[in-house]
Amino acid sequence: MESKFFYILMTMVCFLLAGCREELCYNHFGAADISFEWSADDHPGAPSPEGITVLVYDESGRPTEVFLSPSGGSVNFGEGGVHSMLLYNNDTESVIISGESHGPLEVCATSTPGRRGVPAEFKELHPDEPVLSPPDMLYAAYITSIPDVGNHETAGIPIDMKPLVFAYEVRYEFEYGFNRVTDARGAISGMSRWVYLYNGATPTEAVTLVYDCKLDKGGITATVLSFGTPGRAPEPSGQGGTGRTSRRHTLNLEVELTNGKTKEFNFDVTDQLVPQPKGGTIVVSNLRIEDNESGSNSGFDPDINDWDNDVEIDLPVGGQQK
Repeated sequence: MESKFFYILMTMVCFLLAGCREELCYNHFGAADISFEWSADDHPGAPSPEGITVLVYDESGRPTEVFLSPSGGSVNFGEGGVHSMLLYNNDTESVIISGESHGPLEVCATSTPGRRGVPAEFKELHPDEPVLSPPDMLYAAYITSIPDVGNHETAGIPIDMKPLVFAYEVRYEFEYGFNRVTDARGAISGMSRWVYLYNGATPTEAVTLVYDCKLDKGGITATVLSFGTPGRAPEPSGQGGTGRTSRRHTLNLEVELTNGKTKEFNFDVTDQLVPQPKGGTIVVSNLRIEDNESGSNSGFDPDINDWDNDVEIDLPVGGQQK
């Protein structure tokens, strides 16, 4: 009797252990072993992201979120299988991602509100443009060719992460009076407000980006990151179209002078931006600070200096908002 009971008990234990092993097997539904390559041709410096978000979309369009290190890792496809995957670096501070629940073709990125406004004269030129901060570096990839793997199988998938943010090197060259400048900041209009992560296209909505500048030898410089110009459609080559529209691009510069006053410059740089939809070089020259503008007792009365009145903005953790 005891031996019969022992046999039944051991049979039940083996059945339970087998069932537990099947349930606990992470790769029960198939998986991908992902490795990353990082394209840096359109941005200076080597990419150094801290983390990757992977949105795994099943056949019904429902996303499952997985987090990987920049060196790669394993992604379980789950019970619903996999239709496509959208990937992007999640270490941004001035980028907001939205649209994840609406499918991979609706996921887009924008940047956070600007920490200050723009001068009145500049605002009159572009009254309808929101003022945003430049985005920080964003990479993305969209994968639709998923290998057909069975249960307990793993497919190796190398993924090339493409940049969606591009750098404009801006230089303001002075003809006279540069030694009277103590600080500077700039703005540029007509830049893209959004970028789609799956293909890098930019809708037509435009914004103004505000940024800080550096005083360099004989001039003022800034590296301005952006999603590029609006209305840019992707091309197979990855270079993108020029996005030529009737939109005007204005480059602004505000300088603080030795007497505590400020002076503003505005330049039409449309001809420079149109052939450079994804980063490039912008140069304006012949700027002057006249003697009577920087003297302490001159009649020159620029705008009141509000240099330290930047707005503090609470940013979402990780720069993301859903």
